[in-house]
Amino acid sequence: MSDGQIRIGLIGCGGNMRGHVKTRLNTIPEARVVALADTSEEAIKAMVTANPQTADAPKFADYREMLDKVKMDAVIISTPHKFHCDQIVDSLDHGLHVLTEKPMVCTVAEAKRVIAKRDQTGKIVEVAYQRHFAPAFRFARHYIQSGQLGEVYFMTVYQCQSWWHPSKLGRWRFSKDLSGGGQLN
Repeated sequence: MSDGQIRIGLIGCGGNMRGHVKTRLNTIPEARVVALADTSEEAIKAMVTANPQTADAPKFADYREMLDKVKMDAVIISTPHKFHCDQIVDSLDHGLHVLTEKPMVCTVAEAKRVIAKRDQTGKIVEVAYQRHFAPAFRFARHYIQSGQLGEVYFMTVYQCQSWWHPSKLGRWRFSKDLSGGGQLN
């Protein structure tokens, strides 16, 4: 941190990250976006359009160049799942704290690699599990843990989410390679 500001680099500037910056990161006075990285020039332009305060941040097509060139305290990762492991480990190697979209990684071996690097560096790695903190989910968790429901033996949960609108969310989740094999929540 410098001057009480947390300097944050963004890895991935797609719609998910644009929304997070606009509705969440912008509400934190201490947070300052200092760099943008995305392989898509269009995604970077859309980030700046949606979040004009990012206009002066250096922009990179390769996140590794951003890690090498920009002084940061942390990164936020919002990219297809298959890239998370290397992006997390590379960020930790640069002494940065990491907030990554779920899932953290796609395999147990990758999880062990990230955990070992986190332990080695002493930096924070956090996974953005948004539903865990939503009021309805917190209530359900508390109610179950309170014992008022008795012992839970079985539970069925349904989640519906449409990814059929490529203009809004992209189609990468349909790619087994990019998504890590399918939906991972």
